[in-house]
Amino acid sequence: MKSSISEILNRFRWHPAYDFRFVKVRYIDRPKGYSEFYGEDVEKIGHKFIYLKSGAAIPVHRIVEIYYKDVVVWRRF
Repeated sequence: MKSSISEILNRFRWHPAYDFRFVKVRYIDRPKGYSEFYGEDVEKIGHKFIYLKSGAAIPVHRIVEIYYKDVVVWRRF
């Protein structure tokens, strides 16, 4: 069974074997193109949005890649 983006991010956030600071997420940022945020920027992980400490809400459907220590662990095909 495939994991959802929220499940993947929560695993990195809460599992003791991972450090959430090493997570980088790349997403479609209209009209700029692509942008990134890091694990330390995340306030809350919801089902449809990732809420950042800056107040931004990133729609989950715009996420295209998740990295852990600069290795791609998930990519939208």
